[in-house]
Amino acid sequence: MKYIISTILLILIFSCKTTEKYNSEIYFGGEIINPKSNYVLFLKDNKVIDTLPLDKNNRFFNKYESLKEGLYTFIHGNEFQYIYLEPADSVLVRLNTWDFDESLVYSGKGSDKNEFLINLFLQNGKEEKEMYKYFSLSEADFQKKIDSLLNNRLTIYNDFSTTQTHISEDFKKLTTTAINFPLYRLKEIYPYFYKRAHNLDGFPEISANFYNFRNNIDLNEKKLVSFYPYQNYIISYLYNLSYQLQEKDTTKNNITANILNATIKHVKSEDFKNTLLKKIIINDFFKSKSTCSINNKALDIFLENCSNPSFVKHVKSLVNDSEFVSNGKPLHNFEIVSINNVKTTINNVIKGFNTVIYFWSTDFMSSDYLVNRIKYLENKYPNILFIGINMRPSLENIKTEPHLKLLDTTKQFKLTKDSYANNYLTSKYPRIIIVNNKGIVKNGFTYLDSNKLSFELNKLK
Repeated sequence: MKYIISTILLILIFSCKTTEKYNSEIYFGGEIINPKSNYVLFLKDNKVIDTLPLDKNNRFFNKYESLKEGLYTFIHGNEFQYIYLEPADSVLVRLNTWDFDESLVYSGKGSDKNEFLINLFLQNGKEEKEMYKYFSLSEADFQKKIDSLLNNRLTIYNDFSTTQTHISEDFKKLTTTAINFPLYRLKEIYPYFYKRAHNLDGFPEISANFYNFRNNIDLNEKKLVSFYPYQNYIISYLYNLSYQLQEKDTTKNNITANILNATIKHVKSEDFKNTLLKKIIINDFFKSKSTCSINNKALDIFLENCSNPSFVKHVKSLVNDSEFVSNGKPLHNFEIVSINNVKTTINNVIKGFNTVIYFWSTDFMSSDYLVNRIKYLENKYPNILFIGINMRPSLENIKTEPHLKLLDTTKQFKLTKDSYANNYLTSKYPRIIIVNNKGIVKNGFTYLDSNKLSFELNKLK
């Protein structure tokens, strides 16, 4: 391909010869267009195994002599994708961060299986969005839709497999998961969305054979726990159990507590259990009421059963952050610095205005999403002042990153080292604080994509 410079081509040619001899080395590299940082993280089972710096041409590359066959992850900015590697593979990736997944291209030995996986992921995403309009169908008709999708995916896999001289058993298992588990997930959430579609008081009756696929599912498959189609299915399964429990027992009306208990009961892998417990409790925080908080009963269950100290510390930090700013009280003044390094205070900037103070980081959201969301809100609420505070140490990326340059730089700030606001950003999560024109906090913790944000902002008009 034209974008691969001659030196990398030579490396690939050399790698093919050396891996044939030793049959153990793996080469991984690529090129990042419009990079968000100067490195790529390379992970296995959510643990960083290498940090790959970008050179002056935004390329990265490394050789690994002891990697085992399996699913790996690479992260750049706030985006990630999977890569499946086997001994003797020499895989290059090329992507544009403005369209991360859709622009991703693989080349080199071992690229075919990765191209197949990324295309399958993209297809899964499109098909799942389409399926939401069918949740009102009867169980039998919904099953027909699922069967049709499954047949299409199996046809694609069969076409792929006929072009391969060898497909390992582990890759077959991964592919089977990628094909089936998104469909299983749709079946797990079907009763909930059917109930909503028909405005029912209770869940529909589901025949026993609708869930026959569960008999073949291992909830503790170690090789799949970091694979999001597998994780997403497990979470949906646990939520389904939790809603069904609530329906049968009115004393079990706390869904988050139900799903935490279901996780503790059914998931035996300690690392996987801890990961799920954290995901569930964080989701409870962000999906609670208009002001983010964690239910005390659910929090107690999490703290008693999560054995990962860093997860516990992170959740406690989030709780403390949320409690640091109180609704109905004046916003505690804090020091900020403009993009031109001029010190001021937040009260000086927002005095007399209904204001949204959004603390942001592209570690948690893409720059294009941030800009589009703020532009949309500024247009919809022209009488509200939107003040951005970059949670990273430097504002230099605003001047250089094409998307971020579209933000109004006169409304962009960062915190000083001793700023009071650092006290409630310990969890590092982006947050919004809504303040009225009298300086009173109306919402101490919400977030940019909250579905309740418009309701909150309309109250300021």
